[in-house]
Amino acid sequence: MRKAGITIAVIALLAWSLVGTARADTTAEITTLEHKLANATSADEALSLMTSSGDLTVFDLSTPLEFKGQKAVRADFEQAFENFKNAKVDFVSLQVIPAGKVAATYSIQHMTATDKAGKPLDFTFRVTDVWRKEKDGWKLVHAHVSFPVDMATGKADMQSK
Repeated sequence: MRKAGITIAVIALLAWSLVGTARADTTAEITTLEHKLANATSADEALSLMTSSGDLTVFDLSTPLEFKGQKAVRADFEQAFENFKNAKVDFVSLQVIPAGKVAATYSIQHMTATDKAGKPLDFTFRVTDVWRKEKDGWKLVHAHVSFPVDMATGKADMQSK
């Protein structure tokens, strides 16, 4: 009986260790993908990290409220890459929450760039992403990008730290 108890304990410890390793591997993979997405230099590069299924949805800083599907997200990203030149994104913070075949992230990102006219841009924003493990690897299925709002003025706080 004692031998059976020890065996069960060893199996439980091994299983717990494997789960911990899988979570760490997923966290590392998703962290790498988040950095690739933030530093993409074209709509094609960004979209290669996203699901090709119909359930891709992005809530971006620009209107409309949502971009649903690859075609709409492509148009949004192409406009962004036209408007932001020499963009550089740094992560102020990034948290990854792996959960089997899905993972969620939330981050604070700081971006510097120039607009089409060469005017410098500098702002900090929030991003929440949902990733799904698909046949060809982890793919983004949902992104939500936002600025906090100054409730007294109703304006976006683009410099919030």
